[in-house]
Amino acid sequence: MRFIYRSGQRPLDGYTIKRGVGKGGFGEVYFAVSDGGKEVALKFHSGQLDVELRGVASCLNLKHPNLVHVYDLKEDDHGNTWLVMEYVLGESLAQIVGRYPHGLPINLAKEWFVSLARAVGYLHDHGVIHRDLKPANIFVENGTLKVGDYGLCRSIHTSQRMSKGVGTVHYMAPEISTGNYNKSIDIYACGIILHEMLTGRIPFDGETDGEILMKHLTATPDLSRAPAAFQPVLAKALDKNPLRRYATILEMARAVEAAAPAETPFVPVAVPVVPPVAPPAAVPPAPDPIPAPQAAVPPPLAPPAPAAPLPVAAPVPARQLPVAVPVPGPTTRDRLTDLTGTMVAIPLVVVVSLVPYALVAQTTDWSVLGKLFVLTVLLGWAMTAGAGAARFHGSDSWGRRLRLAGLGALVGCAAFWLDGLAIPGPDSPQLPPEPYPMAVLHGVPAVASAAARYTLYFGLILGAGRWWRTVAKDRKDRFSLFPPIAAAFWGSVLLFLWPWEIGSPVAGGIVPLVLAAVAAQVAAPWVPAPVALPKKLRYRPA
Repeated sequence: MRFIYRSGQRPLDGYTIKRGVGKGGFGEVYFAVSDGGKEVALKFHSGQLDVELRGVASCLNLKHPNLVHVYDLKEDDHGNTWLVMEYVLGESLAQIVGRYPHGLPINLAKEWFVSLARAVGYLHDHGVIHRDLKPANIFVENGTLKVGDYGLCRSIHTSQRMSKGVGTVHYMAPEISTGNYNKSIDIYACGIILHEMLTGRIPFDGETDGEILMKHLTATPDLSRAPAAFQPVLAKALDKNPLRRYATILEMARAVEAAAPAETPFVPVAVPVVPPVAPPAAVPPAPDPIPAPQAAVPPPLAPPAPAAPLPVAAPVPARQLPVAVPVPGPTTRDRLTDLTGTMVAIPLVVVVSLVPYALVAQTTDWSVLGKLFVLTVLLGWAMTAGAGAARFHGSDSWGRRLRLAGLGALVGCAAFWLDGLAIPGPDSPQLPPEPYPMAVLHGVPAVASAAARYTLYFGLILGAGRWWRTVAKDRKDRFSLFPPIAAAFWGSVLLFLWPWEIGSPVAGGIVPLVLAAVAAQVAAPWVPAPVALPKKLRYRPA
């Protein structure tokens, strides 16, 4: 079904259209939301507005629990007329009846027809007729029946000329063909609706509109499918002569209530069962109860004799619902246990990861592999200890970054030591004749420069990345390729700090960083996220 306006458009100031709901002879209906959040139904009108909308003004202030409220009548910037109505969250009566091919339960049909009669009677009392009553214009929301589309009703004035499109042929009274009619056309339509609720079918059907209209004018409705008690009610409501129909819709509702079987009231087990009383033939007045063979029958639900006191119902204790108890966070012992387990597992993972590296690099030099093993383990430990059991979405604090940067600087010192660079002792002939600390700085500038570069290189890498997400217990996945890629990225960006005179930064810096990011993820504990609960969906009518 195609609509003129799409979701998100604002053809009427103050309202945003969400989706189209349906189309009718008078226009299109949209589900919309006001700027304040009010859910409404917007009806876009087209055609002969001067004729079709003349009854709207008299309906704006009508209020009844069984009517769909009409809020306002507005005009957009292009001169189009919009009717702002209550949005009913429920099904139409046509959809419900469609699921009952043999008719609704009698008591339910009676209840809903009485609600329909109250709404139509309210309209008639205020001088308007609906003129398009049909199940598609009647809605049920939370068990309450509501009549809609009465915004295009007409005032009951014989001097006014009706518009061309009046009603639907299946529910159209015969006198509509003459143009001389009043509220009796609503009573006739209610008779059709009652027949459809009781039997699941309409009394007049055909292949063309002309055939159906001719049956309304001449054919006698077949009421054999309806319950016998309702056949006189339907016959009177569907009479061809409007003068022989019910004078008011409320009179018809009383006849429906009288024809419906009385519901059996609930009787406690301990109360003596009273013999049945014949149901009244009509609502006013109630007939006298039928006497019992031996004694007069007491009134229904009469109090028992003093010798048989009423049983007292023992109170049933309410079922106690479980109280939600907040789950305590991890304790210090839990954090230390996770940290220790991760640090123990990291060397094992590094050993396994060195095997493919040795195959790719085609090296069996144990000094190279040993140095790579130690540096990778130290980097993995630094990532784990620096994270401090932080959560994946934990705050990006400077304290945590400084802690990681400090541990990275210590790893840089270890890398400096592993490369075999040593500071000369106090008695070394390489030092100039100065105090020892100054002699180291002035006499061995190459060594001091290499140490500073190692320290800055690893310190800045660990301080720049959010490595706590690599080992966070609540991370999205057990293993992700993003941390190794981030390690290679930062290792490449900070290559200008690498002491190139010592060796290649690939084997000495980037490879240990990548392997450490892999080992830390594999070794760190991981708790999968709980299964997301389904969203609560709001029911929308089809």
